[in-house]
Amino acid sequence: AIAEAKTVVWNGPMGVFENPQLAEGTRSIARALAQSDCTSIIGGGASGMMAAIFSKNDHNRVAIIEKNERLGRKLLATGNGRCNFTNGRMDKDAYFGNEAAFKIIQRFSQQDVRSFFSDMGILFHEREGYYYPRSNQALCVRDRLEQTVLSAKVDVYTGCNVEEISFAEDLFNVETNDQRFTAKALIVCCGGYAYPQGGNTGFGLHAAKHFSHRIIPCVPALVPLNCGESFYKEIKGVRAFGQVTLFVDEKKAASDVGEIQFTKSGISGIPVFNISRYATKALKDKKKVYAVVDFFCDYSKEEVYALLIKEKDRIHDRESFLTSYEGYINDKLAGLFYDLLFGKRKSISSLSDADMDKLVSYYKNFRTDIRSSLDYSYAQVTSGGVPLSEVTDDLESKHQKGLYFAGEVLDVDGICGGYNLQWAWSSGYVAGCHAAKGKDK
Repeated sequence: AIAEAKTVVWNGPMGVFENPQLAEGTRSIARALAQSDCTSIIGGGASGMMAAIFSKNDHNRVAIIEKNERLGRKLLATGNGRCNFTNGRMDKDAYFGNEAAFKIIQRFSQQDVRSFFSDMGILFHEREGYYYPRSNQALCVRDRLEQTVLSAKVDVYTGCNVEEISFAEDLFNVETNDQRFTAKALIVCCGGYAYPQGGNTGFGLHAAKHFSHRIIPCVPALVPLNCGESFYKEIKGVRAFGQVTLFVDEKKAASDVGEIQFTKSGISGIPVFNISRYATKALKDKKKVYAVVDFFCDYSKEEVYALLIKEKDRIHDRESFLTSYEGYINDKLAGLFYDLLFGKRKSISSLSDADMDKLVSYYKNFRTDIRSSLDYSYAQVTSGGVPLSEVTDDLESKHQKGLYFAGEVLDVDGICGGYNLQWAWSSGYVAGCHAAKGKDK
């Protein structure tokens, strides 16, 4: 990839050009290289670094154009700073209704990712299918990938904000805040809207539109949900195991089981994240959305009723009632449900069988209205983007030869557990191999 600017820094045998007005000899070299195989990659995240590593060869010059001052900034935030980089239980159901995405993943599978990381010197450990670096530091993944990029003699340009992309005379032209890049192939890897604090602005989607691509409307995904009730501040910080089922216009849309976390304004945690994309899409379409939580999903209604009656028979006041159920459910939740139904003053001994049945219904079918989600600053991924129907099996645009997409800019999102990073690795690999006119395994 060729850059002409005030300062052009190469990470290869061409050396460093520092002349504000490039000499004609230098310009001639640039023009000559532009006519050979060369690839520009917009975005130096997970998919961008993979695309660079696998597109670089002896016949193809490659440059990464990155907005931030270092590559892989978003990687540092993955897995709560531990980088859950793949999952041993890879299944197409982990990717929402997108069988084409799973075919891409199979071309650079979770086994391939583990081998690739091992070859870079990263040891890893597994917990219930989730794979993490043995150091439990996302930093090591970012650093080793960055080192691999540099060792491959990929040209890296950081602090470059892409402002315009065009195509003329069989070449892509990429204009940044202070440089111009020219390339035979262009791979767009600059993500969606999630994690704007890391520099994501959705530029890749605007670039796709420029080349006549349709964009599936985007919404935050893997994100906490805000609820309509006012009591959430009373249970902020509480964690409880349960099943969350989402309903859209009274129809079941999604369900997941796991540890639910309560925030000052609603619900969070992995099971909430995994259903959130259905909620945000429905809310965007102005549909009615609510969730039902079952705090005893591993017990029948009759079993829960029997547990409550057993305790009722041996206690007589609200305080001892709450203490009694500490072994079953968080005491703050128990207190909230009791007060919502009966008030603080009603004694447990005065509760009728119908009252107890209402309490069981709260434990088994607690309904909460979903009003919104947190914004992209809190979302792990973007749902929406360039549809896979508009790219080839090798992720090349069907509208513009030589233009490729990889990572989050495509309309692919998965559940929690390393699945979205697996998509980044796999899609970056496939786009990189074929942008360099190579062949994958």
